[in-house]
Amino acid sequence: MASKLVSVVIPTFNCKEVLRDCLESVKAQTHAPLEIIVVDSFSTDGTAEFASVYATVYSFGKDPSQKDVFGAPFQRNYGVSKANGEYIYWFDSDMRMKPDTVQRCVDTIERTGADALIVPEESYGEGFWAQCRRLEKSCYNRNPRSLTDAARFLRKSVWDALGGLDATLGGNDDYDLQLRLNDDGYTTVKLDDFIRHYEGNLNLRKHLRKKFIYGKTALKYFEKHRHRKGLLTKQYAVVRPDFLSQGDLLAKEPFTAAGMLAMKLLEYSAAFCGLVYSQLRKERVQISAGETAAR
Repeated sequence: MASKLVSVVIPTFNCKEVLRDCLESVKAQTHAPLEIIVVDSFSTDGTAEFASVYATVYSFGKDPSQKDVFGAPFQRNYGVSKANGEYIYWFDSDMRMKPDTVQRCVDTIERTGADALIVPEESYGEGFWAQCRRLEKSCYNRNPRSLTDAARFLRKSVWDALGGLDATLGGNDDYDLQLRLNDDGYTTVKLDDFIRHYEGNLNLRKHLRKKFIYGKTALKYFEKHRHRKGLLTKQYAVVRPDFLSQGDLLAKEPFTAAGMLAMKLLEYSAAFCGLVYSQLRKERVQISAGETAAR
């Protein structure tokens, strides 16, 4: 039986410095055939030109003048619309795959008959706050089905049936897709391996700015899923169930655990400020397409 084409879709914006490791890891996959699609949001640092060595590159995204808008979901949807694969994997520029990641994903879906696959992430980076993120992700990964789990690898037919990501939800696009997968009766399983998510030397100010941007669309997510009050309460608790169930892990690193909880509190504070800001100043995301970069 011939191997099935997998399309890997990566949104980018001014990330040339971290993109090399990402694309090299995708290029090194043992699975074939593989299609790499990069959707660049008008980068000014040469990201699109660099990516064109590895992938088919499309210019599509938010207006560059809109500084505090999360445009990645629009880019992901656009990239998948150009994909030819039977399976799609929406990936990020700061992530790295193991050489057999895609093959393991395909094998798992075909063996189980599942429709979608959760691929756990190991977080790593430099500095104290990156270690806090590492510990947070470790708590999620030890849970067989964490509240943060959301499928990124799925059958394209399922993606098309669901209409892709709800890009109006900003940073909640991933978990909203998972909830719709569940509601429509699709089967999701979890890969028994990890990809790596590079946090760099995590700057807390920039990190909270990102959460502020996410918060600007949070009310739309709450309104869409207001009938899931129990889930939302658990999902947005500072001390999540995943933390409570992994007390032994936190006890091994008490200082880092305290920093992790402090960071979560600051994240929710930043997101709340974004939510308030969104009600005081209404914004409309401006999306446009440019020329396709030749490969």
